[in-house]
Amino acid sequence: MKKREPLFPWVEKIAQFAPSSGGVFSYSELFHLTGATTPLQGNRVIQRLLKEGVIYKICRGFYVTKNPDLWMLASRIKKKVYISTDSVLAKNGLIGTVPERTVTAVYTGQKRKILKTPFGTIRFLSIQRQLMFGTTRTQQGILVANSEKAYLDLLYYYTKGVRFVVDPLQEVNLQKLDRKKIKLYLKNYKNPKFVQFVKGVLK
Repeated sequence: MKKREPLFPWVEKIAQFAPSSGGVFSYSELFHLTGATTPLQGNRVIQRLLKEGVIYKICRGFYVTKNPDLWMLASRIKKKVYISTDSVLAKNGLIGTVPERTVTAVYTGQKRKILKTPFGTIRFLSIQRQLMFGTTRTQQGILVANSEKAYLDLLYYYTKGVRFVVDPLQEVNLQKLDRKKIKLYLKNYKNPKFVQFVKGVLK
């Protein structure tokens, strides 16, 4: 019987690149790390890594190490997506309740989607293309809403029946928001009822 190669070299390579990738790898990235010369060889290595719990398959074409960066995962598996709402507000200190093992991402898809993983849940919320603004890109390449846009998104989805870990009307520190920036952003929203709702909340 042919002796199988040890896993150590591949585990070491994955550990080396995991910090910079947030523990998130595409199939092609993993294939490259294995040094495989054929798809069959690469698949065998990946299956062994999965069996040994070195990596975990999250969805088609994407794998993670233990406790991956969920922000990075969300930004990798969906195109034109940014992190927003309570995820950003918690990180920026505008709410006291931190969404435990849950990330909210906004994208231009046609409907809401929820991706549950062994390490947490990613909630994708749909938005119109013209409302994709107010974001910056981190050094890791993750697109993230600023506090003002994150709060507008929070109110926007709240009016559509989406519920969060905080009450948008009572538990957000509005003093940390730039109201002039919010007023400028509101010009992009074509729904007058929503615009008036936001203005009423900010009074």
